[in-house]
Amino acid sequence: MFSKYYLICYRIQLVAVMLSVLLLCVLLSCGVIAQSCVVELQDNSKGIHVAVESCKDTGTFSIGGLSSEGIWERLTYFYPTPWKGTFLSVSVDGRIYTNSVESQDRIFMDSYVEGAPEIVGDSIVTSWRLPGDVVVEERLKLINEGVMLNFVIINEGPTSVDAGIRLHIDTMLGENDGAPVYIPGDGLKSREAEYLGRTLNFKYWKAYNTIDNPSMIATGVLDEESYPDKVIVANWKKSIYSSWNYTIDPTTSILGDSAVILYYDLGKIDPGEHKTLTTQYLNGEPILPASKGYFGIAEIIPDDINTIYCPDTHAIMKVDVISRRGENEGQLLLEIKDEEGNIFHTKREYTGIISADSVKTIPFRWQTPGNISPTYFDVVTILYDMEGEEIDRKEIEILVDYTACGSTHDEDMNWMLIMVPLFLALFAGILFVVIRLYSQMGGVEITKEKEGELVKVTVWNKKKTTIKNCRILDRITEGAEVDITTSGVKRKGTELVLYVAELKSEGKAILEYRIKAVESLPPAIVRWDSWESVSR
Repeated sequence: MFSKYYLICYRIQLVAVMLSVLLLCVLLSCGVIAQSCVVELQDNSKGIHVAVESCKDTGTFSIGGLSSEGIWERLTYFYPTPWKGTFLSVSVDGRIYTNSVESQDRIFMDSYVEGAPEIVGDSIVTSWRLPGDVVVEERLKLINEGVMLNFVIINEGPTSVDAGIRLHIDTMLGENDGAPVYIPGDGLKSREAEYLGRTLNFKYWKAYNTIDNPSMIATGVLDEESYPDKVIVANWKKSIYSSWNYTIDPTTSILGDSAVILYYDLGKIDPGEHKTLTTQYLNGEPILPASKGYFGIAEIIPDDINTIYCPDTHAIMKVDVISRRGENEGQLLLEIKDEEGNIFHTKREYTGIISADSVKTIPFRWQTPGNISPTYFDVVTILYDMEGEEIDRKEIEILVDYTACGSTHDEDMNWMLIMVPLFLALFAGILFVVIRLYSQMGGVEITKEKEGELVKVTVWNKKKTTIKNCRILDRITEGAEVDITTSGVKRKGTELVLYVAELKSEGKAILEYRIKAVESLPPAIVRWDSWESVSR
């Protein structure tokens, strides 16, 4: 009797143990599967972490940044787990493909994955082969304090295609899923907004965790070589369902759930051709660093993104003034002067009272001088308090150049004065062309080399004549630590500038500096008279 009872108990316990073991195996198995669906790279020295989905919604991702307190914080939603709300859309001949299952009216890209996410050096690379042998590659590369997002479309098919890319970023800073977005020249956005054409004239955008005294900042850098065709600040709860076209509602708040959408029209891609676009997402600084106090100049934004203007035309400079704490007011002075320091324009504006955690955009209009050779001007803005004490200053450089215009600066000349010496002018023109062609023989060569931290930009005048007004321009990463070894070099924001009055035939000019924790650098440019050349 008792032995039978014990036997039954034993069997029950045995079944329970077997079920427990089975359940444990299932849980362990699920854990392994879940873990294998995430491909990630984390670098404490660079302060950045990226996680990419490899099982479903392949290639969607999330990004985290290391705070000053040494804590990993969200820079996009759902970090440290990849998120289908931060995703890629690809347009090929009007057909839309996306890697997020949430978006509608699209072809899901999971079935076209050719290369599952894998770590290649300091990058995570994913690729898809779409119908027609159109290959799409996503490369997320860790850089100092951020991620470089690189997308390539390669046409391996037999016919040309029209292509475009849309990147949808679900912004989240720390615990705030409705991160407000700052747009230079348009201030702090709390509602949906769209930028294209003349309104798309900024080089970066920022999102941060709170309007009031932010501590977590994300910066999206718009690459000049692959500049977007449209930028949208959106409410994520609405934009997540769009695969391509999205219509904003200027009355819709983004503070509950914000997103930024970047559009790139790559145009026609011929067989065997590829096109690339790049943008960066950084763990950045506030638009007004704490060292500047609570009232200052955030940015100067020219209405021409290339900062090149025709003579005798209207130029608009927008200056963003920010108040981070309390109400502030002051006087804003704008001066425009040439390289010799001659002031061509000056104007002073009262800022008005700017509320706490607000940005006010103050426009300045300037009529550029006419009948002028290509000239660089410094646009200097100085903010004073109401007692006349200087609080902050910022400056940018613009170029007034008639060669950038559709017509020459001499078109107002009396036509009768042209007709009288027509024959002499024609002869002089032919002679000028001959001399010009002779002077251009050999060209101007610019090279850029990087060895470790040392960067060397060399300009070699191989022409038969001296070149004048030579200016070497080299762009660097925002906030990069740079040690300049060449004398006479000026640093202006993210540009190093070396001015050489004359460079004789076979003469060389060198711009040399050291830069820390930066691996890839954009090309350098040399400009002289009305010509320019880009480094190899």
